[in-house]
Amino acid sequence: MISWIDLRERSPMNIGRLVDHANKFNSLVGVKISLNNLNRSKKSLIDARGELELMFTTLQQIIYDRDILKNSTDNVLYGWLIDNLGRYQKELNDKEDELLIRYDDALVARVGISRISSYAKSLKIAHQLIYESMLKSIEEYDKIIESKEIKKEPRTFLYILFHVLQITMSSVGGLARQGSNGVKRGQVGNYPTTWQSLISNNGQQKIANNHNKEHPDDPITAPEVPDILLEGDDSFKDENQDDDSEVDVLFSEETKEEQDGYN
Repeated sequence: MISWIDLRERSPMNIGRLVDHANKFNSLVGVKISLNNLNRSKKSLIDARGELELMFTTLQQIIYDRDILKNSTDNVLYGWLIDNLGRYQKELNDKEDELLIRYDDALVARVGISRISSYAKSLKIAHQLIYESMLKSIEEYDKIIESKEIKKEPRTFLYILFHVLQITMSSVGGLARQGSNGVKRGQVGNYPTTWQSLISNNGQQKIANNHNKEHPDDPITAPEVPDILLEGDDSFKDENQDDDSEVDVLFSEETKEEQDGYN
């Protein structure tokens, strides 16, 4: 496995803070778990969780760059990515409470090796998701052949990382959106219907038309949405909007309410 130090050397931008937190995490999560070491291992894993939280925060700060979040599609994707990260972190909170905290003060000790090991495993998986996303982004960036249209610069790398993380976290954070009754109204799979509408060539054209009406002196052309972002037929329409409605909502009202409840 390529080390974080090697990733830092290969990265086209400074990821020193991320690597520092990753190295601290590795030193803490590797604690030996045994019957004679339960309390120390619990404390070490909780400290490791703190470093993992800082890794997630650092990633959000790295990606929140107005040079790459240029259009409505980018902003919708960023909002959805942050939502996925939040849901995944909440899942880790629930595991910490279930496996470590809930029984910590019980009269009969119920936090044994299996619970602590299970929690350590969940932390290592979360760390690996970040690591693999960085590794994949660097590999994709290295494959780029520079041209007039594509420049090998930090902004290009950030945009790749942005989309790799979006795809990675949608697979884990999106799972929390499905309750016992399956997919909720106002959602298609793991995506809200309004998001689905925007991430299509039809949706992007609506965004461009709306912008050109408001800013006739600064017209824009609707970008072509990459195939990797398309879900189903390009003619998909939001069930709550007619053909002439303006796309001025990033998430459906139900999704907003769900976010407010989470926050």
